[in-house]
Amino acid sequence: MLFGDISMFFTSRAQEFRESLSHPMGFVQVAAIGVSFLIAWLFARKFHHDFEKSTEKIIAHTRIFKLMPAQSAQLLGYLFLLLFLWFSMELLTKFAMPNTLLHMTLNLVGALTVIRYASYYIKSVFWSRFVYVVCVLVSFLRIFKIWEPTVKLLNSMTLELGKISISVWGLIEAIIIFILLYAIAGVANRLIDNRLMSSPNLTSSDRTLLLRVVRVMTVMIVVLISLGAAGIHMTAIAVTGGAIGLGIGVGLQSIGSNLISGIMLLISKPIRQGDVITFTDSFGGISWGWVTQLGLNYVQVATRNGSLLLIPNSVFMVQKIENLSYDNNLVRLTIPFGISYESDLSQAKSLALMASTSIDRVLKNPEPKCLVMAYGDSTVNLQLRVWINDPKNGIDNVKDAVLMAVWDSFHANDIDIAFPQRDLHIKSAVPFTVLNDIAQPGSKDSQDGTDG
Repeated sequence: MLFGDISMFFTSRAQEFRESLSHPMGFVQVAAIGVSFLIAWLFARKFHHDFEKSTEKIIAHTRIFKLMPAQSAQLLGYLFLLLFLWFSMELLTKFAMPNTLLHMTLNLVGALTVIRYASYYIKSVFWSRFVYVVCVLVSFLRIFKIWEPTVKLLNSMTLELGKISISVWGLIEAIIIFILLYAIAGVANRLIDNRLMSSPNLTSSDRTLLLRVVRVMTVMIVVLISLGAAGIHMTAIAVTGGAIGLGIGVGLQSIGSNLISGIMLLISKPIRQGDVITFTDSFGGISWGWVTQLGLNYVQVATRNGSLLLIPNSVFMVQKIENLSYDNNLVRLTIPFGISYESDLSQAKSLALMASTSIDRVLKNPEPKCLVMAYGDSTVNLQLRVWINDPKNGIDNVKDAVLMAVWDSFHANDIDIAFPQRDLHIKSAVPFTVLNDIAQPGSKDSQDGTDG
């Protein structure tokens, strides 16, 4: 009996489709479909030509919408086709004319538009196929006019979550609205990011802070609208989610600490993107690097060995961090060395200064200094103080280059680089006797030893 009803249902729909196609108004609908397709194709071609005509538009468009010009033009063509088909169907409805073909075509083009749009953004094979199946199913239900009964059936099926009651259809509707609004929020965030990046009055930290605040607000708005679409009231969420929120809050203390610390870092700006910093406690033997990104949970610090440190924000609130480029990129390096007491001290200082200025990365202004620090046990201790303005390119390699230049210069000019020495002074001699225990040949001891 069930299969018979289903067969009769599809037979009646097929008969309705044939009657609509053979009806004189069927040709009008086919003509409206053809004209809509032609106009949409011309619009898409025009947009594609305009996009490819300007390189700046292409670059900005790709960064904001994450679509190539050809893809955007194709999607715009689908949207225009949907608009013209909808207008034609409403026009025929107003004059009480049949519009079955337009209705079917509108649903098919709508499904095709969603599938095409999802294929550009969704890289997962599973989710792309999931979207494809959902679109085909929705189109089938709408074309055969069983969409409304299906929605009523899903509305009658409810899920109870404590004080929250939600229908299956409400849940599906909320998920769909969340996905659409989240995609729109992503585009809006990229537009705002693009505008902030072009503002010369904002620092990198200001841009990061504003962008993070905007993203948090957009996510909250999307979630609240989606929950409202599902019929979930905020009072029910507060009652049911209170205990859950307390448990989550206890378990996520470290995340909350990093989040608050990240906001404080962005507001107070002790470090900024591009700053070179050193740590009191090294991370994996690495004690310095430069900030590449400030996040709400961690700070990305690049190092000279090619690794990227992800340091929790709370570390910057409790550990001593030295910012080498807070006001500017100038960094002074201190390079200690020592010479022997027999060497010419003035000549050694001059040679050290000349050696340091021979290094390209050492600045001439501020000029290097060479100071006598102390008279040591074995050496005269000196210290070179040089300046660089590119700490990102390394600090130890500059010290290595300066010390090598000083070494070569000193050896070429007979300046001794001293090493620890100890002189032994004997104040009083202790008398001692040297005993000759070695037996002479032919002696009695020798003869006894031989006989033995």
